[in-house]
Amino acid sequence: MKKIIQFIKQVVSSHSGISSKRVCGVLGWFTTIGVLIYCSVYGKQAPEMVDTFMVCCMTLLGIDSITGIWKSFDNKKGETK
Repeated sequence: MKKIIQFIKQVVSSHSGISSKRVCGVLGWFTTIGVLIYCSVYGKQAPEMVDTFMVCCMTLLGIDSITGIWKSFDNKKGETK
């Protein structure tokens, strides 16, 4: 139980190493896959919002890699200029 609470704290805090955008994107992707499998098995049509939800999840996953452009790169310790 302590590990779950620690994980949630790391997700919502900045600079913890765990990206909340990535976590939300992956959870959304799994949810979308689950809905699509359910609808395929039971022969129902997926709700119209699944498309929009899937685009939002893909955007969260893509933005996480794009924001890395603006992160500063640390020089190796001991390196001379």
